[in-house]
Amino acid sequence: MSQVPPNPYQSNVAGAPLPPAGSAKPTSITVFGILNIIFGALGICGLSVAVVGLFAPMAAGMEMPEDNPMNSPAYRVFTIVTIPLGLVATIVLVAAGVGLLNDKDWGRKFSIGYAIYAIVSGLIGTVLNVVLIMVPMMQQMGGGEQMAAAVGGMVGGTIGGCIGLIYPALLWYFMTRPHVVNYLRAHSPEF
Repeated sequence: MSQVPPNPYQSNVAGAPLPPAGSAKPTSITVFGILNIIFGALGICGLSVAVVGLFAPMAAGMEMPEDNPMNSPAYRVFTIVTIPLGLVATIVLVAAGVGLLNDKDWGRKFSIGYAIYAIVSGLIGTVLNVVLIMVPMMQQMGGGEQMAAAVGGMVGGTIGGCIGLIYPALLWYFMTRPHVVNYLRAHSPEF
């Protein structure tokens, strides 16, 4: 009874146990690879519209009132900073999807990096929207129906922001599962 010698060319980072040679590819790698590409493409489309909206001149009579909180310098700086960061993040997300579909461990690492960025920026964005937009807007409202609408918008926006964190949280979770890590490390040489 002879034993097969280990392959000296196979990467085994940090002594992690490698999957058997014929092990099946975890489904989550393919699913998140496809979703990363789809969400990344949608993100690029959305950012393109945001850039046009940010820099395009307003039509006559369509300008926002001067006291609108979205005209504040702080909100404008926030928007100008987040658009390029969002563009880089969505490009990383598309690249991560391509990497995952090609069984590359860097696709997993890019996915984790994107997930961390998306969670942190999502939380910061939600807080800043409440502080820079919703609170000043509520202060400008008198009361009654307008105030109720503003509160409803703030609650809905905050809940929407939290729902937007579900995908990055799931991505981070699945990309750190041992069977995914081991499969990608075994099928992708380190660079």
